[in-house]
Amino acid sequence: MTLSQRARDSLDRMMIAGLRQSMGPQPSEVQVCTVPAVAQESLTHMAVLSIASYSFRVIAALHFSHDARTRAWIAGMVGQDEHGLGPQPFIDAICEIGNMCCGAMNRELGAFYDCLGLSTPQILDIRSLPHMAQIGTDHLQHFRIDMPGGLPLHATLCARAYTPMDFDWKAPEVEEAAGELEFF
Repeated sequence: MTLSQRARDSLDRMMIAGLRQSMGPQPSEVQVCTVPAVAQESLTHMAVLSIASYSFRVIAALHFSHDARTRAWIAGMVGQDEHGLGPQPFIDAICEIGNMCCGAMNRELGAFYDCLGLSTPQILDIRSLPHMAQIGTDHLQHFRIDMPGGLPLHATLCARAYTPMDFDWKAPEVEEAAGELEFF
């Protein structure tokens, strides 16, 4: 086995943490859980990014619907009126959410591996999702993202190791600080 169970579990935890951090100003309101499959019937597209090194490749996909509910959520995220949000700004915002999630994963993987590269997001039709299992993966995991208001979002993580990979990542403990000032 090229990708150890500890590494698989660590990648899943990194993805969950990255998704929660990137989905809005209140990560505590975003619930992410693993699911056996993605319910594709309510989804239309996915923003796909990859993190690569000499020894592995991780592909992350954020699945979404190009519909009124998702447009309203994105408009709220970027501080615009949903009717004034054009198609390209909508896609750009979805891609930025994917960038933030994968950027968080990339930073955490950097503690274990050198020479990491992060791709530019690509938008694919949701019908491409079944092919992720066919690209030679060592690990494939799907996630359901429960957003406030019941917006249906999903994500998929696909990992392939070219050399043995074994690491154990734990999410850092977040300390609550009150009344502190930061001076620059």
